[in-house]
Amino acid sequence: MARSSMSSGKLLRKLLDARDQRQDALSRAIGKGASATVFLSLNIPGIDKTPSGTAALFEWVLDQLSVIFPGIVTITRAADPLGPYAILAIDTDPVAVKERCISLEASQAAARLIDLDVYSAQGIQIDRSRLDLPRRRCLVCAQAAVECIRAKRHSIDEVIAKANELLAHFRT
Repeated sequence: MARSSMSSGKLLRKLLDARDQRQDALSRAIGKGASATVFLSLNIPGIDKTPSGTAALFEWVLDQLSVIFPGIVTITRAADPLGPYAILAIDTDPVAVKERCISLEASQAAARLIDLDVYSAQGIQIDRSRLDLPRRRCLVCAQAAVECIRAKRHSIDEVIAKANELLAHFRT
């Protein structure tokens, strides 16, 4: 039992360290002065952040971003214990960028697993509430995702199964 706790503790430390490193990379990117900075990551539930299909989904999103935003520049592209991520810059109004990113996130079922955070040149996050849009929906039901997470409405196995179902289109 103690070994399991230690493994959980090590995993948690790795995840927290990865989150801190991502934040540092994002802060450096925002400091480069582009009108909008986009942080692309995947919302994959469970411990395995790269199940089959995630690499193809990630590439699809990058391709879509290059079509939607000609001139978008990749500043950072990496993978860590949280999965793949990229930081991109574009000299376009950040509100317009966020609106188009939200459309991309809603463009197909598996796109519900992507997360496109947009920041202004001043480092202000342009989020859904700033645009008077509702919060993201749960993968399993129609409620707001944050409410389901807080209330623990669904088992982790149920949420992982739904994510795997959504990734099926991207498996080769």
